Amino acid sequence: MQMLRGSKLTLLLGTLITSAAPYFLPLALPGLVMIAASRKAFNPNLKDSIYTPSFQRLTAWFLLVLALLEGITGFGAGPQTSTLVSDLTFGLLNRGNSLQFHILLIGPLTFFFILHSASGLGSMLLRRGVKNVLIFELVIPAIMITLYALAIYMYALLL
Repeated sequence: MQMLRGSKLTLLLGTLITSAAPYFLPLALPGLVMIAASRKAFNPNLKDSIYTPSFQRLTAWFLLVLALLEGITGFGAGPQTSTLVSDLTFGLLNRGNSLQFHILLIGPLTFFFILHSASGLGSMLLRRGVKNVLIFELVIPAIMITLYALAIYMYALLL
């Protein structure tokens, strides 16, 4: 575990595993542990932390793509607009497929929203001059993990 602790790969793998957790719930705990173990990612003094503008831009791009897909599949699942989306996608996104994809995209969209919000909160605190490392390495990750665990719980109730 020590080898992966400072690695950017740990955060990336933890992020991907955790964003897939709503579809296979046992993945939630290992993914969250991998994210929490990536201490380098939450250190505000390093250039690879989640509090950098480059990380915020990356999560913003993920959010944009996921939100567009969520919107398209939402229109494809609707009773009035499903034929339009089905015709535009040559039948790939019929009403049933659109509804399934629409529901499946909730998990990753929620995760990247929480990650982007945590990154923005930490970045804002850094700009305001907050230097307490405990806030960045413990409080913000704990809030992020708690919010995502709550979101997974509510998502599981939907299914």
